[in-house]
Amino acid sequence: MMLQAFRWDARFELGIAEVDAQHRRLVDMLNTLIEVVTEQRHASEDDINALLDGLEGYAQQHFSEEEALMARSQCDSRHIVAHTRQHEIFADQIRVARREYLNAGRSHDILELLAGFVTSWLSFHILGSDREMAGQIARVRAGQPAERRTHPESEHEVGATRILIEAMGRLYELMAERNLALADTRDQLSELNASLEQRVVERTAELRKALEDVDRTRGQLLQSEKMAAIGQLAAGVAHEINNPVGFVSSNLGTLNQYVERLLNLVQAYEERAAALPEHVRADIAVIRKQLDFDYLREDVGELLRESAEGLGRVKKIVQDMKEFSHVDKGDWAEENLNAVLESTLNVVWHEIKYKAEVVRQLDPELPLVHCQASQISQVLMNLLVNAAQAIEQPPGKLTLVSRPGPAGIELIIEDNGKGMSADVQNRLFEPFFTTKPVGKGTGLGLSLSYEIVKRHGGRIEVDSEEGRGSRFIVHLPLAPDDDGEVSAPH
Repeated sequence: MMLQAFRWDARFELGIAEVDAQHRRLVDMLNTLIEVVTEQRHASEDDINALLDGLEGYAQQHFSEEEALMARSQCDSRHIVAHTRQHEIFADQIRVARREYLNAGRSHDILELLAGFVTSWLSFHILGSDREMAGQIARVRAGQPAERRTHPESEHEVGATRILIEAMGRLYELMAERNLALADTRDQLSELNASLEQRVVERTAELRKALEDVDRTRGQLLQSEKMAAIGQLAAGVAHEINNPVGFVSSNLGTLNQYVERLLNLVQAYEERAAALPEHVRADIAVIRKQLDFDYLREDVGELLRESAEGLGRVKKIVQDMKEFSHVDKGDWAEENLNAVLESTLNVVWHEIKYKAEVVRQLDPELPLVHCQASQISQVLMNLLVNAAQAIEQPPGKLTLVSRPGPAGIELIIEDNGKGMSADVQNRLFEPFFTTKPVGKGTGLGLSLSYEIVKRHGGRIEVDSEEGRGSRFIVHLPLAPDDDGEVSAPH
């Protein structure tokens, strides 16, 4: 049924000027609300908010003034309590309706329910509680008890009307309580839904992190298995190569001596060539020219030197492979890694001094570490040289940090060089992988460093970005356990 405007007539007059004026103000706001709901009046969201503000403001002002009037006029206390309760119901319903209106996406259905409630409430409240209040005030002013009726002859008719109005009042009170309970339930459900959504988000994040941890652990296991397999292969290859490299090296040294002797012999012949007949010297000159002997004599020494250098590189690769496969082991001792780092820096200073400024942030209280100092020095040497070579445009910056870590100590070598791509970082510790030009690197330096640190119960972390530089963090326990696990610092 469509809402109708509330029509004010004499039935609603109480004879109390300030109360009647405020009731008419409420009627005006109610009719404005009805016109908005029935689309007889256009209203913006600001207009509707102002109208709801007006209803809340009316409830606060009018009800407080009316309750103060009843108290001053010495109305019956039971009536004041019941009357005040009806005021509270009205105020509660306005607040609930406004909240529901906003939560429901500013639905006009909520405004229609609110208009119906105000219309009904206004009718029974004025005709019931307010008229009773006016009667009590009039009786008190006439010197009569507030609870007595002024017209006993109409007691039956008035009593029936009063019973009906009181029943309506109780009905509206029950409906208001139900609405409040439903609103509270909806709020609780909304909070519960929000809590569940948050828990779902948190649980999803936990599961995602768990999956990332699983993937990372799987990658580490695969890397460990791969490195172990490559280590076995490297040990076999080093053993197989070592013997032929040994006799090639020995033969090359002997060959160098033989060539030197032959050249000395040729020189002796040349020094005595003047004693030979002219036609013999002429034949030798032709042969010498055909063989390009002068170039041959000059080049053979260079070829031997290059061969020796190449063989030296092969020996170095074999030695690195032996180190990588744990063939050679040094002595273990308690070491000050600050001193090891400084000593290593001195060894490679020629690689760094013209390329980068070195910034030291070394903890003077760094605990001693049970390790093989020579092998840790080799790790640091590889990292320092790589850091220096990554700085393409001097002067760069090289930062060295030592500090206690969660399971021992941490050594950090950071540069502001060219950095690395994600693909390079993924392959960084693979044997024979290198980004250096051919002949400039074996690709075993970082893989060997990885194995040495792993053998010490530690790990190496890399954080790099192209154009930003690289940061290597070496985590080492204070002492590796027998099973390779990391010992916590004491």
